[in-house]
Amino acid sequence: MNPSDREFELDQQLRNVPVPPELAARLKSIPAAAEMEAALDADLNAVEVPADLTAKLRQIATPADPVSLPDRRSSDRADRHRARWATPLWSAAAVVLVALGISWTLLNQSSRNLAQQDPHASFPSPTEPNHLTPEDQPLVWLGPTSPEVREQPELTDFAPLPRQDALAQFGSELMLPSSQNEGPTDHLLPIASMSEALPRDLLASTFLMRFQPLGANPLIAAQPGRPQMIFPVTSPVSYFPLAKSYDRDFLMREGAQPFASPQDAALRTTSVPVSAAEQTYENAVFSEKPWSSELLANARMEQWLAATGKFYVPAQPGQLELRTAAGPSVFARDRTQLLQIGVVAGSADPVNRPPSHMTVAVTPPADAADALRTWLPVKIALREMLDHLQPHDTITLVVMSELPHVLLEDASVEDSDAWFAALDRIQPGIQSNLAEGIRLAAATAISKPGFGDIRRPVILFSDRFPALDEATNRQLRPLVENATGQHVDFTWVQLEDRHFASVVAPPSSLTGLGKWTVTNSLRDISHLLDHQIHGAATLVGLSPKISIKWNEKSVAQYRLIGYQPLGGDFMPASHTQELHAYDSGTVLFEVIMPEEGPNEVAQVQLEWQDASGKNRKSTQKISRLQFASSWHASPLSLQAAQLTAQCLSLHQNSYFSRRRGNTLDELEDWAAALNPALVRHASYPRLELLLPRPQP
Repeated sequence: MNPSDREFELDQQLRNVPVPPELAARLKSIPAAAEMEAALDADLNAVEVPADLTAKLRQIATPADPVSLPDRRSSDRADRHRARWATPLWSAAAVVLVALGISWTLLNQSSRNLAQQDPHASFPSPTEPNHLTPEDQPLVWLGPTSPEVREQPELTDFAPLPRQDALAQFGSELMLPSSQNEGPTDHLLPIASMSEALPRDLLASTFLMRFQPLGANPLIAAQPGRPQMIFPVTSPVSYFPLAKSYDRDFLMREGAQPFASPQDAALRTTSVPVSAAEQTYENAVFSEKPWSSELLANARMEQWLAATGKFYVPAQPGQLELRTAAGPSVFARDRTQLLQIGVVAGSADPVNRPPSHMTVAVTPPADAADALRTWLPVKIALREMLDHLQPHDTITLVVMSELPHVLLEDASVEDSDAWFAALDRIQPGIQSNLAEGIRLAAATAISKPGFGDIRRPVILFSDRFPALDEATNRQLRPLVENATGQHVDFTWVQLEDRHFASVVAPPSSLTGLGKWTVTNSLRDISHLLDHQIHGAATLVGLSPKISIKWNEKSVAQYRLIGYQPLGGDFMPASHTQELHAYDSGTVLFEVIMPEEGPNEVAQVQLEWQDASGKNRKSTQKISRLQFASSWHASPLSLQAAQLTAQCLSLHQNSYFSRRRGNTLDELEDWAAALNPALVRHASYPRLELLLPRPQP
């Protein structure tokens, strides 16, 4: 791990530590060491020293003349004479030594408390009024008695710091007993902590879930080059396990699921709700600030896997089906296997529907940044939509440039190469003419055959509809009304963030004529195209959930990748998972298997509700024979899932990528060895956006 990466990670963790807004003011109220010393010096200077103290000290130090036999009465007088001076002398010296010792102890204690003090500690204000009367003031402190020692509570590491005025009064009471009744002074009051629920064990689960302390590492032995494993665990993996053996602290500290062992009966079944959402993937790629650290920090692995998991074998129409793939985990370097469980939604295309002749009109992007935010999701959705056509369907592409033109006409499902090439020819920087483009798109749609039940939908994609002036709207209104009267169905898509839908109103020429939508979401655009080409709702299944029952004789350890807890669960309970036509969700596991064992590895069960609300169930077994022997022999979906997971792990500097020493160069090397069939796939641009660019 590079020092810069370590400093960046520490800086990110420091920024996440909650700091009370009044902390600075409270720290300022702590007396500085110099002020303490000045107060002590002032109190020590106030001690009165006899004028002839030096001469008397020399006289005491000078040896007396030897005598043969001293007179008893004169000796007693001399003893009484010396005792009269020795008593105040030694008393003054003792007071000075005690004061210096107490000041030294207080200074050391203040520096130690500053380093150990709870960041949420509450310091009393130096202007706090004094509520003590002179009778309540303590006498000169000469040390606690035995009953007082037994009654005093046990001191902790979070002892409060004294105030400056209390320290000064404490020193004056020690050295000048006669001044204790001169007037009321502040009394040393205890300091309360703002974290009264702070546990004594800072590694307790409740503390980690609330505070997530810095510098925490998993409580497991470090083995370079090996995945970190917990032996054994005794609770279910789904949600928050309650058993002590499951390392919840690791999950909260590192934001990654730990390895678990199915040797315990409670961990032989893993239940995970399948997510088909793609929000964090789209935010990181298609936003105004792509690949920013804030977006990557909040990215979720399951959403990235759902966005790039379009390489499964298609499912039957109207069904959710299981897809499994397995092979070596090439980024683990420890004979670790990767198990992929996919849930794929089939088509929602009605049986024996009439043909559809779709016209798609697009505005060229103004620049490269605009192309990434508006044109790229449309391009990917159009690439994938061609595979969803029936043999009798056609699609025409209109470019609303300065001179609008038809780029490709009546493309069918067999014209994928020509369709991809036509989409690649639309480059940023071309001038646009939206009004003339709308006229050409409407005229092209009217020219298509429309007898019987044949549908002629028109979808127009642009980010410039609100720029149409009033005069242009008055001219376009009759044209759009005429096309609508000839059974041409318009759909207007303003390529903008969906959150602005309430403030972006359709132009007057489009109001009430067709469907108005504001979105730049790749998933929304794909669903919209499928709905228009098929003429039916796209919902296939609700709330899909898989349960994996592991064979403890074939699996030693397993780890769930992604699906970090959110809101006390894997996902918010209020969020209903929906799978529309051609959607998919991926659940990825790292699995460590012994060299010998039974052939059956696990059994997967899928439960969901169909569009009518009826409960459905499907089961599939996983065998050792399904595990590919090498990266090149791995299925397309598994290669894409490995690259996606590793890309996000490197960007987030996750625990396992750090422990294994993974790098972007390593990711680039494996990406260069992709199966050529995956590169030619219609959905490959989804994955290509994540891969590092080769250096020239």
